[in-house]
Amino acid sequence: MNRLILGMLVLLIGCGPSSKKNETTKAGRIDAPFKLPYQLTAPDETYTLPKKLEEISGLTYYKDDQLLCVQDEEAVVFVYDYKKKALVNEFGFGGYGDFEGIEYVNDDVYVLESNGNLFRFKPESTQIGRTKTDLPKKTEVEGLGYDPKTKRLLIAVKNGNGSSDKAVYSYDLLNKAVFKDMNLNDEQLNDAGIDPKTYKPSGIAVHPITGEWYILTSAGKRLIITSRQAKIRYSEPLDPKQFRQPEGICFAPNGDLFIASEGSGKKGYIMKFNYKK
Repeated sequence: MNRLILGMLVLLIGCGPSSKKNETTKAGRIDAPFKLPYQLTAPDETYTLPKKLEEISGLTYYKDDQLLCVQDEEAVVFVYDYKKKALVNEFGFGGYGDFEGIEYVNDDVYVLESNGNLFRFKPESTQIGRTKTDLPKKTEVEGLGYDPKTKRLLIAVKNGNGSSDKAVYSYDLLNKAVFKDMNLNDEQLNDAGIDPKTYKPSGIAVHPITGEWYILTSAGKRLIITSRQAKIRYSEPLDPKQFRQPEGICFAPNGDLFIASEGSGKKGYIMKFNYKK
């Protein structure tokens, strides 16, 4: 009898710590709540742009408190100094087209056309390169970003056909090759409270400190944050009165966020949100 009681006690003691250990392991896998380091309802600065940038469609950080901007129809890069609150320079790179994104990488300017073509040139240079990315047919793109970890330009699809829908392609600057880096599906979007029909990216940028991808949608008026592994980490609707037509997004090296909106009949503008760690 004593041996039986002793055996039962050993069994009970053995079960207790094991159960507790499993609970701890499970709890350790739960992601911490995401805290957005910006207050999107209260920009720290708003810059009203001149009429020639009423249809601003993309922007990127340049240098010395300056941004490079493009607008939809004209092949011109505008240099905007947000300390002086003025355009300080502009330079052309061709004729006319549908230009939707711009990125400044390693002293080169890249401009994205809606059909996926990429222009490459140095500021104020007359030597202009053009690359056809050969994306699937009937694919319309709007967002251009750059991921320094992979050394790839990111190309966000606004309207796709079949497998290209809701995808983010990338252009490898070293190998001159195109890859599909991410593809969100309807289930993911629904789980995040996002109507898949309104998920039409107009801008994409990589956070310089966290490495997360910030995706801007103009049609759905929303900011979506994902990991490189296509996991939606955060989503926030944007006030349509504040963000009339959000088209461009970029970061300063210190993490400050810039979002540009077309004027929609008024002047275009850029909002700056200070990075709050």
